[in-house]
Amino acid sequence: MLLPLHMNRIVLCLCFVSLAAFAQPAGDAGTFPPDAGALSPPSEPGTRSRAEMPGDDDGPDDDGPDDDAPDAKASAGEGAPSRDACHDAFDEDSATASVLSPLRLDVDGKALAPTGLELVGLQHLADAQVRSLVGAPAAGATHPLSPGEVQTLLRRLARTGLFAHVDPRLRVSEQGSALLEVTLQEHPTVTSVEVQGLQDLLPREWLEALFQQPPGFSQEFDEDEDDDDERDHEEFVAKVRIHGRGATLSVVSPCPPSHPPREWFARMERGQFRPGVVLGGLDAALERALKDLRDDDGYLLATLSATLSPEGVLLVKMDEGRLEAVDVPGVEPEMAARVREALGLSPGDVFLRSDAYRAVERLESQLRFLRTVDGEGLREGRPDVRVVEEREAQGTRSYRTQEQESRASRRRERKESGSDWRGLFSWNERGEGLTLEGRRLVVHVRPRRPDLSLELLPVHTQVTGFAPGLAAGLRFWDPKDRVHATLDAAFFVPLRLGGQRLPDDPEGTRRQRRVNLLGGAKLQVPALALAEVGAQVHDFTDTLDRWRMGDIDSYVYSFLLNRPDRDYFRRKGFAAFATWRWSRSWLAGAEFRGDTYESLQAFTPPLSLFRRDSPAFPNAPVSEGRFHSVVLRAEYDSKAKTGSPVGSLFRTPETSLFPREGDRTREPALRGLVTLEVGQQVGADTRFWKLVGDTVLDLPVTWHSGLSVRLRIAGGEDLPLQKQEALGGWSSLRGFGFKDFRGGDASVLGSAEYRWHGFGLFADLGAVHAASDWTDPRLGLGASFHFSDAVRVEAAWRTDEKARATPEARLFFVRTF
Repeated sequence: MLLPLHMNRIVLCLCFVSLAAFAQPAGDAGTFPPDAGALSPPSEPGTRSRAEMPGDDDGPDDDGPDDDAPDAKASAGEGAPSRDACHDAFDEDSATASVLSPLRLDVDGKALAPTGLELVGLQHLADAQVRSLVGAPAAGATHPLSPGEVQTLLRRLARTGLFAHVDPRLRVSEQGSALLEVTLQEHPTVTSVEVQGLQDLLPREWLEALFQQPPGFSQEFDEDEDDDDERDHEEFVAKVRIHGRGATLSVVSPCPPSHPPREWFARMERGQFRPGVVLGGLDAALERALKDLRDDDGYLLATLSATLSPEGVLLVKMDEGRLEAVDVPGVEPEMAARVREALGLSPGDVFLRSDAYRAVERLESQLRFLRTVDGEGLREGRPDVRVVEEREAQGTRSYRTQEQESRASRRRERKESGSDWRGLFSWNERGEGLTLEGRRLVVHVRPRRPDLSLELLPVHTQVTGFAPGLAAGLRFWDPKDRVHATLDAAFFVPLRLGGQRLPDDPEGTRRQRRVNLLGGAKLQVPALALAEVGAQVHDFTDTLDRWRMGDIDSYVYSFLLNRPDRDYFRRKGFAAFATWRWSRSWLAGAEFRGDTYESLQAFTPPLSLFRRDSPAFPNAPVSEGRFHSVVLRAEYDSKAKTGSPVGSLFRTPETSLFPREGDRTREPALRGLVTLEVGQQVGADTRFWKLVGDTVLDLPVTWHSGLSVRLRIAGGEDLPLQKQEALGGWSSLRGFGFKDFRGGDASVLGSAEYRWHGFGLFADLGAVHAASDWTDPRLGLGASFHFSDAVRVEAAWRTDEKARATPEARLFFVRTF
């Protein structure tokens, strides 16, 4: 029979209430206060439901008792799962369940079933609390326990993390009844804690590692929840009213709690310590936290000692580990002192693994003639560490760090067996070079053998087509740091692909396909602060546009789009140079050049992946003939590394000799150069001079944002065509075409870019002085997306009368300023 509509809604509501009630976990097994006072026993864990039918608040109901109440009780109790169907949260190891057979209790071949359970040895926890936690029968109950139930109870007791020992014994009386007596030894209870000796680490950070969160609770839960801390152990209570009659429905899960209540354990909540039992034992917790401090945080020499009073007051004394000495065997005392200075590690310093690795990087950067070898490394051969507990007569517990024997080094075994074939090749050998002997750091260094570097040159230009090549450098190191020598060489060969040629000029085609060669030698004399002194000879295709676009970017876009955005010429001659570097960030140099310049023409048809039908990219002519010139330079780079190499075979007056270092958004940086070139054309009464100044300032605003400002000023007199100033194109007034404004004897270019995370906005403003007058200032605007400091996508618009809605866009791999 269908009920009225309003009754259907009420029944439906009761159904949802019942379903939600069954989904709730078991009630709280109880908490205990820090002073070890036990709470009163909780309700019988086997209680499934209870229903109360009080009279109406307004008075007795004339209709008599409500017939719906027994139905509600039945739905709550009869439909509940039995205790045998509970999931065993303390035994989630399926492998153990499949291997371990059920416990059997036999005496003289007769099966025994304990009719009672007695818990002995509890101090801070109440008997009823523990029984409720593991689902054991109430004290005094005589219900027989099957072997499977006994096994489950013991397993749960052992895996709660509350007890150091669980010792079961079966006592059989003369009448034949059996009692299961379980002696429990609780883990120590900590009521307060104090940490002394930490300097680099905050005590809170270390305490969070010491007192791990109890099972089933996360740090996020502790910090985000306030009033719902016990929601996993509360009963679900629903109050309903039918025709003026009130009913209270309380449902408790028949299964024991999945985990001990969080309040039983010592823990950190919102930066504050909460007293309780130490999960897994205090010695294990101290040992785990110490190993984390050593292995994860890198305090390899850290030790600790601790005392726990009978009242639960824990005092921990930490030693983060300080070096006693830094030994550098195998080198002379003067060189050992330089190694220690380069490392920056001194006796008395707290030793941190990351500091040691940075120290090795500094050493190999500043003293490049040395290499770290032979060391087993900080990760190998380290002794195991244990925390040992000692108990005194008055109940105080003491804990101390004990070093175990060192593990055998796999690297040493390989060397003893002769299987480390990589030692035959010095360029493959890479050791950390650091070992710890007690609190002494041993640095293993040896003179560096000659090293060879190779680099592919994927040259692609409008005047050579595809011209692959190779650059190589061979460096000889002086172990006494007197004179270091370097030999450099490079070549690239234009290939005859795609029918490229110069129209009606077969001789010019052959001439432009000549092999390009460069070679040089230079010395480094540290005692004279000479970073390089040497000479080179060359006969190759060169450009003065490297300050506009990097080599790889120009080659890529020459191959893809026939847009190299560079002018080229042939340069043949020699150069002699000397560069002084008297500090980390400053250098000054002088260079003499004797070169013959030759104009080159663009090949047709263009050898490109796209735009094959477009005209060849034009190549501007140069002032041909032989020129002699002297170049003077001064440079500053706040991010330059001590000992980093300077100079290159492809050196130009417009680009820096310093290698680019670091991400410009992380810390303030200033770099700049000033060069002055004075020369003349041989055989003609023509002299020229040119001054170039280029400065870039990087100012981080936040960790993820920063502002970069650039100012470039250049000018001269009687400049050859190849040295005249021009603006327009990428990195030289973006948004405008390549060298839209050329033929000038001076130019001014300013750029500003603000970068926030991966996005950036920029503006370029520039003007060129030509024919005794300055052009109107030109403004280019754009946006960028950065994958890294160098790799980025840029889109730019010009803002003059030729402005278009469609921007110029490029993907770049190298940053030139």
